[in-house]
Amino acid sequence: MNWKTIFNPFLRFDDKTLLFAGLTSVTVVFIIAYFFGYQTDSLFHFRFISPEDALWKIILETSAIYALNIAVFYIFGKIINKRTRLIDIINPIFISQITVIFLLFLSEIPLIKNAHIQIIDSVGKQSYEIDPITLLIITINSFISLAISAYGFAILYNGFKTATNLKNWRHIVIFVILLITMMLTLQLI
Repeated sequence: MNWKTIFNPFLRFDDKTLLFAGLTSVTVVFIIAYFFGYQTDSLFHFRFISPEDALWKIILETSAIYALNIAVFYIFGKIINKRTRLIDIINPIFISQITVIFLLFLSEIPLIKNAHIQIIDSVGKQSYEIDPITLLIITINSFISLAISAYGFAILYNGFKTATNLKNWRHIVIFVILLITMMLTLQLI
């Protein structure tokens, strides 16, 4: 295994293996997020679960998030390349979610969780005096989370690029705008 395989597993593994790994990763993400009290509200983003939310509602909303992303990127993929297959769009979306597992566990490390609580408390009290150690922990966590998220975006982009034979810079810009728009819009719904 080399760097190319790490950043673009779609060139090395067959569709069925990737689909199985993707379905497994989405299932594991759902279970871990639910256990920690989160729900997927867009790709690479979570919200807290309300105590009134039933499990079936959470499953339905999470499935709708993935289905909507798959539908939008499938339509865009078909516009770019008529031979784009649905499985070629499902796989990158699902495989990119593997990185979310690391983000979820990172956010639950007690040191990081306590630092987040201290920041939220200081904002709630409208006190801007923050312990330098807390600020350092949050900063380091942010950089690590950003790197993990960037890796997830790279997997998603490389999978979409492989699936659609994406080469035109305009299509790349549209892909990025579409991804950001989908992420922000779904968080607000």
